Amino acid sequence: MKSLTIDTRMLFLSGIGTCLKNLLPEIILSLSDCKIILLCDIEKIKGYEWAERENVKLINCSSDIYTLSEQLELLRKIPRDTDLFWSPHFNIPLFYKGLQVTTIHDIFHISEENADKTFFKNVYARTMLKAALSKSRIVFTDSQFTLSEMKKYNLSHLEKVKIIYYGSPLEGKRIQNKTEEQNGKHILFVGNVKPHKNIRRLVAAYKILREKYGVSLPLLIAGEYKNFRTGIPGFEEEINKSTLRKSIKFTGKISDDELYELYREASVLVLPSLYEGFGLPPLEAMSFGCPVVVSKAASLPEVCGEAALYIDPLNIEDIADKINQVLTDGLLRKALINKGFARLKKYSWKKAADEYIQQFRSII
Repeated sequence: MKSLTIDTRMLFLSGIGTCLKNLLPEIILSLSDCKIILLCDIEKIKGYEWAERENVKLINCSSDIYTLSEQLELLRKIPRDTDLFWSPHFNIPLFYKGLQVTTIHDIFHISEENADKTFFKNVYARTMLKAALSKSRIVFTDSQFTLSEMKKYNLSHLEKVKIIYYGSPLEGKRIQNKTEEQNGKHILFVGNVKPHKNIRRLVAAYKILREKYGVSLPLLIAGEYKNFRTGIPGFEEEINKSTLRKSIKFTGKISDDELYELYREASVLVLPSLYEGFGLPPLEAMSFGCPVVVSKAASLPEVCGEAALYIDPLNIEDIADKINQVLTDGLLRKALINKGFARLKKYSWKKAADEYIQQFRSII
């Protein structure tokens, strides 16, 4: 393989961006004999050491995703002599004729859990998903759950799908700083504030925690909550007008270092999501010895295994009860922490990158 072109425009978003930030350094280093072309915002990407290596070429590409301008710009800027093009999302270049592979992290856009789904959004997403599966030589996904969803929604060409699990997000930075005693300053949620993250039920459960169980720890909601096409408009303002206004804090978008500090100081991570294609926050929390409480739904049981306490995401009493158990039961905390460290051994960004590279080479 002489050249690989990668669409990295989503590098600075959560989820897909996190995957790119962890996979790209490994892929670029391992493919040192290959020319890597990154379609990107050059000014933003310049600070990354791996983006300045000799085998890397940067091409400025800044069109918004899901737009016609995106399609036109990708077609113009993917070099004609590239051996392989990789799109890390299903917004592939529809008119590109060369070899390509795609990563489909989930199919939430067409799922029943997508409360914001409209007829036109559904048609667009389904059209793009079908095109990605049809035009790509290989389609990567992150979980058996996502593959099962593809089957559920009658997508075709699934023989092309290859499951590659992510790495541990904080690989090499694990800090076993928690014990079986309650050790932390807050209850933590990490994720963008969108309806399928089930934030409203988490807040309702938190109210039960305070009123029924006497829990005084604040709830920190760490993640972007503005500037979304689909979010929960006015949610922060709604909380600020309630009796919980002094106990719930929205951090907004924060840096990686700030996020790591929140994990270090957390008593428990709670992820009550209704839908996750993979779910990175539980693994991040485990890396810091923070016990996790997650939904028994979507991909989360597949990812977390025995290293989490599971909740019914539709039952606020169950959510509150399970959080309280982790806060008050020292033996349970210790068991979850130890199982978390053991679970992390299953995940490796280096292994994930090597599997990607193996598949890239198999095509060429």
